[in-house]
This record gives sequence, C-alpha cells and structure tokens, in this order.
Amino acid sequence: MNSVSKQILISLFYIVLVVWLAYTLWVVRYTLTYILISALISLIAKPIVDFLSGERFPKIKLGRNLAAILTLILLLSLIVGVIGLFIPALMHELQVLRAVDFENLFGEFQNKLKELQLGLGLTNDYNFKIPSQAEILPKIGDVVNVEKVTETFTNLIGSLGNLAFALFSILFISFFFLKERNLFRTIIMAFVPDRFENRVKNIYPRLRSNISRYFVGLLIQITIITTLVSIGLKLGGFHNTIVIGFFAGLINVIPYLGPIIGLSFGITLGMAQTLGDSSLQFAPAFFIIIGVFGLVQVLDNFITQPFIFSTSIRAHPLEIFLVISFAASLAGIAGMIVAVPVYSVFRLLAGEFLGHIKFIRWLIPAEHENKNAEVSPADK
Repeated sequence: MNSVSKQILISLFYIVLVVWLAYTLWVVRYTLTYILISALISLIAKPIVDFLSGERFPKIKLGRNLAAILTLILLLSLIVGVIGLFIPALMHELQVLRAVDFENLFGEFQNKLKELQLGLGLTNDYNFKIPSQAEILPKIGDVVNVEKVTETFTNLIGSLGNLAFALFSILFISFFFLKERNLFRTIIMAFVPDRFENRVKNIYPRLRSNISRYFVGLLIQITIITTLVSIGLKLGGFHNTIVIGFFAGLINVIPYLGPIIGLSFGITLGMAQTLGDSSLQFAPAFFIIIGVFGLVQVLDNFITQPFIFSTSIRAHPLEIFLVISFAASLAGIAGMIVAVPVYSVFRLLAGEFLGHIKFIRWLIPAEHENKNAEVSPADK
C-alpha cells in the first residue's frame, strides 16, 4: 500500500468517525439536553447550596445532600408559582382574543389612520395609501391565529408524559451535580486527553464563572423588562399587564427579533382591550404601548445588555451581532438564543489552545483574558 492510498484510507476513517459521532449525538440529543440543563441549574443554584451547607457561613450546616434537596424544592416551587401566576391570566387573554371582532378592530384602526392622515395634511398627492381590511386581515390572521394557539396548548397538554419524564430526569441529574461539587467537571475531564488536562483545568473555573454570570444576568434582564413593561402599561390603564410584560421579557432573549415579537404581542392584546373598555381610547392606547416598549428597549439596549455582555464575554457589539447572524443562519431562532453562551465557550477554548494563531490573538487580546473576574477557591 503506497502513501497516497494510506492517506485516503485515513481520511475516510476520520470522515466515517465524524459521521458516526454526529449520528450518536443526534440519537442521544435529549439526554445531552437534560445534562446541559442540569449543569446550568447547578451553576446558578450552587451559591444557595454552599450557603445552606455551611461552606460560606459555618453557622448554617445542613449537609450537602439536604441543601441540594432544599435548593431544588425552592427552584421548583418558584417555577410552579410563576406558572400559577401567569397561566390563568394568559388563558383569560386568549379568551379575549377569541372574542375579538378583528374586522371591527381594524375598521376602527383604519378610521383613526384616516383622521391622522387628514390632520397631517397627507393626501393622495403624496401617494399615501391606507391598507384596506381585505389587505390587512389575512396577514393578521396568519400571525394572530387563536386556533393555532389553542392547538399548541392542546398538544402541550398531550405531551405531559414526556414533560414529566424530562422534569424528573433534570431534577435527578441536577441533584447529583449539586450534591457532588466537581461531578460535572469530572465527567468533562474523562473525555479530555491527558496532555490537555492541565489546560482544561485552567480554563474551567473561568468558563464556569462566565456562563454563570451570563445566565444570571439574563434572568435579571427578563425581570427588569417584565417589571418595566407591566408597570408602564398598568399606568396607561391596561389590564393583565403582567402577561404582556412577562412575554416581552421572556421573548427578549431572542436577539433582535424578540423585541419585535413582544411589541406585536403587546399591541394585539392592548388594542383588543380598547374594544371592551370605554376608558381606553384607541389612538392614545396605541401610542402608549409603542412608547412603553420603546422606552424599555432603549434602557435595555444601552444599560442591561451592555452590562451582561461586558461582564460575561467582553466582546465587541459588532462581534456579537455577527455571531448571532451566523447562528441564525445555521440554526434559526434556537441558534440565536444559544449563540452568546456558546461563543463564550469558544473564546475561552480558542484563547487557551489556539493562542499561537494571529487571528485568535487579534480576536481575543491577552489583556481581555487577564481581566476575567476572580473565581473563588470553592469554584475551582
């Protein structure tokens, strides 16, 4: 066998190996998802376990087993409480949407636009055309389809068995990740070649710290947006504003598209309320919603998001935009959501293993890596 044939066989072997690994990962994708979610929960909940087990405050000593159980009960109670708070209000809003006469709604909207057109002196000479109901309603029907929403909830209820198994799996895995401090790291190190072990141990605390700060910051961002939108719309005279605010905060995790979807949802529910509430005037209500969402987005874009990105991965805004764009092209909305944390992992790995490459040195300057927040000894 000559050298060319040998190289071809080696290449084919690696191709087959990669395909086999990809197929294996696809088959066990749900289990991997449970593990990653459990690892994320352990990152966020670790300070609570450390506090209850007496590692941070020696006067409190519950034992790590009991501390992990109490922490999971606390998190589960929080999730159940949030669901119990929002689901009834959301179902009420869905009933409101079901009863909405969209022809009447957009007929009134069209009349208000005509009044605005006359008030601004816009005539047909300026080629200013107000869309007709026949043009608007089919498009709105594609976006706001109550039957599809109801069908989604029906399918969700029908999948309770799978959800219950997923919840049990995540809680079970999370318990051991919280109980045994270094279990997740031990699992990772089992797949790392010996010659790279010290390097991985070197970046693991920084990686853990960065991802933890990012998701905690994301929770803070959701809370801030939910609070501001809810209060702003409540002051404007709207009802069940907590549903609109929570949806806006939750959907905001989708970069760029999230705020637009949240605004559309807010306008739909808000305008529907004007039909049954004489205290809400159509035009003022519309501009109140636009104003509240616009102000919240300004605060989020200039204060909240820069804080989250600067403390987690210290990347340039253009860099983040390009990463999210590539992720959207590869994996759609799901890719956009996970783009930033995945890129944070890539930056740390590239800085540690590919620092000899000029492009990597330019992309991740050494001074940025040296400015990572200090990690406590308990995290190492």
